[in-house]
Amino acid sequence: MSRQQQNQGTIIRDLLRAVQDLGRQQAQGGPRGTNANNTSSIVEQFRRYKPPTFDGKADPLAAEEWIRGMERIFKHLSCTDAQKVLCAEFMLVDAAGHWWESASRTRTEAQQRALTWTQFKEEMMGKYFPQALRDRKETEFLQLRQGKTKLEEYERKFEQLSRYAPHLVDTEAKKARRFELGLRPEIGGIMASHQFTTYRHVLQTAQAISNRLEIDQIPQQGAELSGKRKWNGSNEGMGEGQNKKISSGQLEQWRIGDADCQVDKE
Repeated sequence: MSRQQQNQGTIIRDLLRAVQDLGRQQAQGGPRGTNANNTSSIVEQFRRYKPPTFDGKADPLAAEEWIRGMERIFKHLSCTDAQKVLCAEFMLVDAAGHWWESASRTRTEAQQRALTWTQFKEEMMGKYFPQALRDRKETEFLQLRQGKTKLEEYERKFEQLSRYAPHLVDTEAKKARRFELGLRPEIGGIMASHQFTTYRHVLQTAQAISNRLEIDQIPQQGAELSGKRKWNGSNEGMGEGQNKKISSGQLEQWRIGDADCQVDKE
């Protein structure tokens, strides 16, 4: 067993004891009573999703990703706010764990038990993902343009940054319009005459146009390559003497359309 697995096992055992204690306290008349018998089940379900730890040393965006990971797990668990906070705080390790312990000491025991998941997230974000950085990411979203990148890359970046400006994409129509505004001109120009009401529709249409534009470029490139191959292939295997015997009629047939390469008839 690796050191990481041992640490994870210790965390889960400590978490189980803490949630059981919380369940007993709430069963005795806490502010949000719950059945103490389901605490083991909650921790077991939580463990199955392999929750990630957070040490507070990574990029600031890692804190937001960690919170989102926790929330994805909580969607599948039937637990109270207090249990969510307990599960999350036990996954804070190293520097992040020390910070949380210090912050918790400023609250009374009753305040700590009454802490909601929303309040926990606000404290986490305030510490590891400050408002100035969130504002910067929102500006990055507002200035996002496809440019020379592929549509798939633009879509990925759009989805990643859109969560920093939820008020701009809180309806299908607004999200579709924002995505359309960032498309390169040759795609957006074709789509301008349409009124898209869903993000899925605008994305599918943009993809179809992008594919068509790429296909339209292939024949031109193929024609150039085909002409060059025809010229080279016609000389293939010819000796020096044979080259001198090529008639002007043959040369005329092999003209490839380039003004510099045209051969005048004799």
